[in-house]
Amino acid sequence: MRVLPRAARVLLEDLPDLTDRLLAVLSEEEPAYRALLESDPGPTWQEVRRSLRHSVGSLLDPRACRDAARRCSWQIGGTRAEQGMPLDALLHAFRLGGSLVWQALVDETSRIAPDEVRLLVHVAGDVWSFVDEHCTLVADAYRQVERQLTWRHENRLRLMTAALLDGSTRIADLPEVAAALDLPERGRYAVVAVASAHAAAYGAGHPVPPPPGMRVRWHVGTDTEYGIVLVGDGDPAALAREPQAPPGTRTGVSSVVDGLAAVGDARRLAETALR
Repeated sequence: MRVLPRAARVLLEDLPDLTDRLLAVLSEEEPAYRALLESDPGPTWQEVRRSLRHSVGSLLDPRACRDAARRCSWQIGGTRAEQGMPLDALLHAFRLGGSLVWQALVDETSRIAPDEVRLLVHVAGDVWSFVDEHCTLVADAYRQVERQLTWRHENRLRLMTAALLDGSTRIADLPEVAAALDLPERGRYAVVAVASAHAAAYGAGHPVPPPPGMRVRWHVGTDTEYGIVLVGDGDPAALAREPQAPPGTRTGVSSVVDGLAAVGDARRLAETALR
């Protein structure tokens, strides 16, 4: 069908206008893109233009453009995940782009060959299959990066908690650590050490609710679990009396120390109490 390549070539020649039109729609309908255009307009425009170029180019020569188009969509999905754009907004943008390209094809065909507009129905399925495929690619890339970011975040918190318990946190880093762990830098703390034949007796699998007025940040060590307890006005010894602790569990509770900087000392006291 000759009408499709002719219309697609016109769209490629008019790609800047097509890009502007899509961004106008996105700015109106998607708050995430509106914010992105306000903060980073140039790169966003280039990204949308590149995606549209691959989409329209795939109508002209699917085999030659397929891999580049897939790489482009995969990159966009990963980049937007890193930036925290909601996945729903990103998928909506791709579907809006597909709708715009389709409507532009219909409009251009109506202009250059009105009698052949009805023939476009034969390629409609291909156009929307392309959109569906690339929405899937975008979602897969997004979720992969999202999982990586989640792992990095959780690992960072784990390392911060371990450093506090080791007493190796630098004083200059304490404000950042306190903010990341949602624990006040200056506060009353204790450490509870739990040793059990049962893996993850407290922290990882089935954390014991702390007594009222306390919060616990758990860390699973090789043989022992440690809880950094924000005591407040409570009694840290109450943690050792938790009735839910499984049989065979040994618990050591430190005395109260002042501030996150002293958590390492509290851990050593808890280990002494555990013995």
